[in-house]
Amino acid sequence: MKQTVLHEAHVARKAKIVDFAGWAMPLQYSGVLDEYHAVRASAGLFDVSHMGRLHVEGTGAVSFLQRVTTNDVQRVGTMGAQYSMICNPDGGVKDDIFVYRLGAEEFLLCVNASNLDKIRRWLFQQQGQQQGEVRIVDQSETMAQLALQGPASKPLLQAHVQSSLDELKPRRCLRETIGGVECLVARTGYTGELGYELYVTATQVRHVWDRLMQAGEGFGVKPAGLGARDLLRLDMGYLLYGNDLTEATTPIEASAKWVVNFDKGAFIGEPVLKQQVREGPSRCLVAFELLEKAVPRHDMPLFAEDKQVGTVTSGNLSPILQKGIGLGYVEPAYAEAGMVFDVEIRGRRIPAQVVALPFYKRPKPPV
Repeated sequence: MKQTVLHEAHVARKAKIVDFAGWAMPLQYSGVLDEYHAVRASAGLFDVSHMGRLHVEGTGAVSFLQRVTTNDVQRVGTMGAQYSMICNPDGGVKDDIFVYRLGAEEFLLCVNASNLDKIRRWLFQQQGQQQGEVRIVDQSETMAQLALQGPASKPLLQAHVQSSLDELKPRRCLRETIGGVECLVARTGYTGELGYELYVTATQVRHVWDRLMQAGEGFGVKPAGLGARDLLRLDMGYLLYGNDLTEATTPIEASAKWVVNFDKGAFIGEPVLKQQVREGPSRCLVAFELLEKAVPRHDMPLFAEDKQVGTVTSGNLSPILQKGIGLGYVEPAYAEAGMVFDVEIRGRRIPAQVVALPFYKRPKPPV
């Protein structure tokens, strides 16, 4: 298994290490639920250096990304970020990504660890068909990535940067230094909480990790692993590649039409996606809550009137809601909010109801 540059830091904290997409990653340190509640109540620090980081620049970079991604890159200002997808010609999702615009013709793509090799090859293949200069550099090994997530992330990080974090709005980023180490600080994350992602030179990230962990002790900040990360993202209904998204699913089927912009011009997969919008997809991704105490899991069948109408793609017991929640693909007739179907769990059929996302809505602070 590959190891991130912070592997020894995880071992020192007695993390339980598991194989994730070929990487030795911390599943948990103090416990999945303990880390989950730390992120909801204070903050957690995640090592997400296993993710892929591809630098794209040149006079043809904008038109290149317009063609290979589904969203409209032109709508992203300098130091802005955008969620998007890369599709194959059949409209299937090759990966869901974040695009950071670092300059007029300079971008950073954050891609899923399991898809890095595939996406890198795909972009190099498409690069040969592009007018204008496009330079693609894989920075996955030279750059590390941390995610500081939770309500205490702002006061903790503010003490270590010069810029006012009050000015850093969601899906924006800035260049800063933490303990003398240059970082790209992005107001993005995968937990639904206030938080930041830090892109740091790999040889210097241990210094940033140690500094934030030490300073975070007074805030109740804890190191957090993949187990807590998965529970946190499911609370929000955020998609997980390999479960909720594959090359056999399209953004339209995944109820992610909002990341597809048909006004920007032609892009790979566009004709198929347009057809699905016109005719309606044959299945839709929905969010559901169980109406009885049980835990839905990936690949469990969904039934209505003794007919299988879908399959669970992600599911678990939400620690904060104390109910079973999940995502799954169903026939369009069962995709509207309020619709009821059954999840077959160990031979029993448990009723579930389609709901709007997110599952968890953070209470607004009193005025």
